[in-house]
Amino acid sequence: MTLDTPRPRADPHAFVRAELAPPATRWATLRGKLSIYRKLWAVPENRTVSPLIALTRVMDRAPDVVPVLSEQYRRRRGAVFERDLRLLNDVLADSPLAGRYWVWGGMLLGWAREGRLLPRDTGDADFGFAAQDAALFDQAEAQLLAAGFSRGFRFHSRAGVCTERVVVRHGFKFEFFRMDPVDPRTCAFHVYGLGRTGPVEVVGHLPVEALEPFDFLGRSWLKPRDHELLLRACYGDWRTPDSSWQWFDDLSLVSARAWSTEDGSAL
Repeated sequence: MTLDTPRPRADPHAFVRAELAPPATRWATLRGKLSIYRKLWAVPENRTVSPLIALTRVMDRAPDVVPVLSEQYRRRRGAVFERDLRLLNDVLADSPLAGRYWVWGGMLLGWAREGRLLPRDTGDADFGFAAQDAALFDQAEAQLLAAGFSRGFRFHSRAGVCTERVVVRHGFKFEFFRMDPVDPRTCAFHVYGLGRTGPVEVVGHLPVEALEPFDFLGRSWLKPRDHELLLRACYGDWRTPDSSWQWFDDLSLVSARAWSTEDGSAL
């Protein structure tokens, strides 16, 4: 069975998770990651993205090999990340995207379970916005760039649709996922990563919920009204910490395909 073979309908997540198992060797992993970056930089609008952005996560983890320094380093980075989140909130509050984007993923999980950002998610915040508001994001992004954020990668699906946009500040990633309607109760998002056979494009399904405000980090944000429903859809038992959790463990993932354009050419 390959990634482009129709998936079993009985348990689509089990199929997806099996296909997203990491490559067998470090060399295969390195080749796969280089392939992903080649795909990203092949997109014209990504060609101005600095190579330093690709190295940020590696550099951030380097102090972990020095236990005496790592905790102090994490605290310092965590404080800077919180300041950047507040700045992002302030800028978007005065943008066309105000009231039209929301928190999900690890940031929502940290707030709901522990009342704080999760230490392992420092430097990576996830937000959603409706597909119909893609043009509004373009305008809001210009305001973020003027406030000191930088353009990160834009991720395009096999169909050529920009489904994820990233802005960066101090090496931190602020990821905005386009949510496309599937039916009145379900929306779809795309994520991209490295599976056992190479770069993959993965689709997840989330429940559609009305939005409501909540206070976090000294700012007001939006979240799905029934955030517990969303967290169960992604994490299952979200109340119990799981240090082994990886992105491909997300229970909302329903399909995976090799990441390329439909005609097989480079993105």
